[in-house]
Amino acid sequence: MKSKILKICALCAVPFVVATASACGGTQIGENKSYYLQDDGLYPAVAAPYEEESRAAISRWESASASERDDVAKEVAAELYAYACYNEEYADKYVYFSSQTGSTDLGSSGSGDVTTQNYKLIIHQGANTPGYKYHYTLKKVNEAAGTINTFRNLFESARLRFVEDTNKLYRFEGDNIRYGTDESGADTDILTCDWETGSDWGTDDPPIVKREDKLDLAGIESDIIALSEDGEAVIHGNVNILADNIVKSATITEGEFDGHAVYEIVMELDPEVASADPASAAMLANANSAEECGWVNDEEGNGPTITFQIWDNGLMKYYKIDETWEGRIKVAILSYSGGADTETEVWYSYSDRDTDMEDKLAMLEDAKTARG
Repeated sequence: MKSKILKICALCAVPFVVATASACGGTQIGENKSYYLQDDGLYPAVAAPYEEESRAAISRWESASASERDDVAKEVAAELYAYACYNEEYADKYVYFSSQTGSTDLGSSGSGDVTTQNYKLIIHQGANTPGYKYHYTLKKVNEAAGTINTFRNLFESARLRFVEDTNKLYRFEGDNIRYGTDESGADTDILTCDWETGSDWGTDDPPIVKREDKLDLAGIESDIIALSEDGEAVIHGNVNILADNIVKSATITEGEFDGHAVYEIVMELDPEVASADPASAAMLANANSAEECGWVNDEEGNGPTITFQIWDNGLMKYYKIDETWEGRIKVAILSYSGGADTETEVWYSYSDRDTDMEDKLAMLEDAKTARG
């Protein structure tokens, strides 16, 4: 099992294009080449759509009396998390890198240790620029026993969705998923793979544009519920953070980074309330290919815990989710009762340098030429 990523950063990944034929029908493009983002610790270079609402929530927490402070902290923490997530619907651009490592236990059927990494770069369409989306997900089984080891290929995957010109989708599929190496040849904690062109190639996709109308808090909650089963959730962590009594406790701490205030919020969720909330339960099931699932306390008696950092304007800087859940896990035609204990960390950047598309677009043009 690999150690955690030590540097708080995201990464930019661009395949090195070497085209060959593939037995699966796609054109082999080459290895996923990775470069660390440099500006995840810099103050955001974009406007924060929910800045006014976030600052008002922080002021409400700061002015709360001692007797009110615990309850106000829970309310404000949930609101700040919702605003931070929904900023992504309206911000000009952002990029994040996430790494999740967790153990999956299928009882007598086996167990496994799996790492999942996501890289997502969004540039919303502007007056003079088209929209872009570059989003990959890599999953690798580090250690396995029983069924997970036997059907390891079903638990591993690599997919890249590349949208250019606002709504033209180019999909890549990957194999030979592995940990990359640094300049000295030593293993790193960053997954890589070999890409080949996929079946969706220049097809229409939902446009990468900002939402027209900014939702208020009630609208955000309604949107979380509406997207919980049929859409791609905007809220992170598969939880309706605005559901009544879902936040069991919360602490808010003010610090400073890059000359600006940064707030770190720790929320422990009530696993029973979260599991009973229809929207949260649906998102948990969809995200994990599971059914009849719900959160439980971990071995130390703690419920699901979200730790997140926001800049003083409300934009997300970093978040971490520690959770344990149980349910019936479905993989292809297989179905098993089991559970998972995972930790997910996510780092953000908003700089011009880290959201630059030049190398990615060059890779796409080379892939188009190679595919023919």
